[in-house]
Amino acid sequence: MTTVQEFDLELSFPGATNVVHFDDDQYHSSSTIQRVDFIAEYDEQYLFIEIKDPDTPTAENPAAFVQKLNSGKLVQSLAGKFRDTLFFRSAQGKNDRKVRYLVLLSMNSLDNALLLSKQDELRRAIPIRHADWAEDCAASCIILNFEQWKRQFGNGSLKRISEATA
Repeated sequence: MTTVQEFDLELSFPGATNVVHFDDDQYHSSSTIQRVDFIAEYDEQYLFIEIKDPDTPTAENPAAFVQKLNSGKLVQSLAGKFRDTLFFRSAQGKNDRKVRYLVLLSMNSLDNALLLSKQDELRRAIPIRHADWAEDCAASCIILNFEQWKRQFGNGSLKRISEATA
């Protein structure tokens, strides 16, 4: 099992052959591409993972995050991260498997209706499908909250570090 940490969250990816910390400045040096946080590599697919955690105990300005979410700027940023990451991986020759884009949005105050609305908005902003393309650029694109992530990947796949040590 491969485990990674992003701020106050620890994520586990059972069955992954590798997890790349893709949003690492040392990896990209002076590149200005937008990038997802992690790429989990499996035999049959790549998971592009972006993590947004406004509920972290050390969050500096949660109200600004909510404003960015409501204005659509967050969705545009998420779409750009996916597109640039896909471009980079294609240039690396690492486009031989299906891609699933997963956004973990750990925000307790976010209701399910708004979460689904933002997910639809993200699919359109990327876009996932185009009439001129031979195939979709991603097999799926979903935004999950904390509990949905655990249901999808298992109860032990995600934990808040500060709660585990408290």
